[in-house]
This record gives sequence, C-alpha cells and structure tokens, in this order.
Amino acid sequence: MRPTNSIQLSVSIAKQSDRPLIARLSRRAAGRSDYVLRILPSAIDRGGLFLAWDDSELVGMTNYDKCIDGSGWLSMARTDPTWRRRGVAIFLQQKIAAYARQRGVGTLRLVVSSENKPSIKACKKGGFRRVFDAANITCRLSAKRTRQRVSRSSVSQKHLQLLMNSPSLTKSRGYVGYRRHFVKLTKPILMRLRSVGELFVTGDSILLITRPERTFRKPQSSLTILSGPIAKSLTVAKEIAQGMGASILRSYIPYSQYEISVAKRVGFRRSRWGKHFFVFEKKI
Repeated sequence: MRPTNSIQLSVSIAKQSDRPLIARLSRRAAGRSDYVLRILPSAIDRGGLFLAWDDSELVGMTNYDKCIDGSGWLSMARTDPTWRRRGVAIFLQQKIAAYARQRGVGTLRLVVSSENKPSIKACKKGGFRRVFDAANITCRLSAKRTRQRVSRSSVSQKHLQLLMNSPSLTKSRGYVGYRRHFVKLTKPILMRLRSVGELFVTGDSILLITRPERTFRKPQSSLTILSGPIAKSLTVAKEIAQGMGASILRSYIPYSQYEISVAKRVGFRRSRWGKHFFVFEKKI
C-alpha cells in the first residue's frame, strides 16, 4: 500500500529494541518533554505501536488499543518533521484499520487538538468524521485519603435504560471518556461498569469514576458525569476519587464555556493539552 506521495513504506509493530529510534522520533516530532517518552516501555509491551519505515529510517508511528466498547483507539501519532504532509499518517491509519478489521473491530476513534490543522486535515482525508468537541480538565487531590461517604451504585436495570437519555449523555451524544479512550456508551457497557464497581450514585448525581492507574507515575482516575448538576457532581467526585487513592482526577467534559467556568470554580483546571479537542470516528 502506497502513501499519497507514492513512496513505498513498510510497517511493523514496535519491539523493545526499537526504543532508541522511537524516542528519537518522539523528540523530533513533539519535543523533549513529549509524554510518549514516559510511557514508551509499557506502550511497546501492549503490542499495538505501529511503526512506518522508509527502508531502515523510522518516519512515523501510531498506537492502537482496544476499547471497552469493542472499538479501536488511535493515539501517539508522530511523524518525523521531514516527512510531514507526505501521507505517513494516512498510511498508518490504513494499516491499522486493516489489522483491526481482521480482528472484528468495526470502529476506530482518535482525538486531535482543535489547533492541529494538519492532523485534522489528515483525519478527514483518511475518512474520519468529527463526532464530539470536548475539553480536558484535571484536579490534584490531597495525598491523604478521606473517608468515602458515597455509596457504590445500585442502579436498577430500568434506571440504566433511563440513564441513556440523561441530559449529560444527550449533550455528549453518548460519547464518554473512559481512562485514555473515548467510547460510545450503551446499556451493556453500563452494566459492565457497574459490575466492576466504577459507577457511583449520590443524591441526583450518577458518576463513572475509574479505579486509579499509574500511567504517569501518580495514581489517576478518570471521571464522566452521567447524570446530575456539574458543580455538585465534580465536587463529590473529588471525594470519591480521593477515597479510592487517586492523586489526580481527570475528566473530559463537553466543550462549553459555562461548564469550563464551573469546573474552574470547584478546583479543576484545563490541561495543557486538550483545552479544546475533537473526537473523530471512522467505520471500517
């Protein structure tokens, strides 16, 4: 398969022996502080980091993960500066789509900063469509655990069905952030999340809060407000996440100046990356 400039590229899945070249590519493409450098060993171990080569020269990469809803997630896309606008990103998208399709995956998603015009153009050219606008907000929590005073969800089957039509999910068109991915929420997914203890209910708020992960050393949980007022929901979510042992609580909220201002008022800040980004989706 040839990229748009008709230069023949090859593809491979990264091995630990490729780390020096991948690290060099990351620094050239995104700078010495690129977050990819901190998670590179674990990303390679997961076995989904696709590399694009021109003979022995590494010219691009994109990571592929499987999501909880059965879709595929693309991230960590990097192209060497000398190879930009030459079809590398689309080449990798096509290779990953073929790989995912062979494994029964029917949908791919990814996110792009609203300011990254070249990547947005590449997504559209690759057949992706924009489905949701979001903002990334975070809050640092106290290192000291507090007593968790909020019960785990005992939402009934009927309640789960009604939840699918909640104002929060209607606004997000059913797309929610779950850990590092965006997924399309369904009743079976909600039931699965309930079974693993990641749904919480308090008063008129129903929250999805993931168990803490140490992806970036400090334990982080992700939050989605499934139902309830934003200020109250964000406030109680901090208490729950802190009780679970999280040091950082992260949430993707619909891109709305009102919701961003409310989040700021209760102690959240907009992340350096993701102040405004687009979720793209492609059926394969």
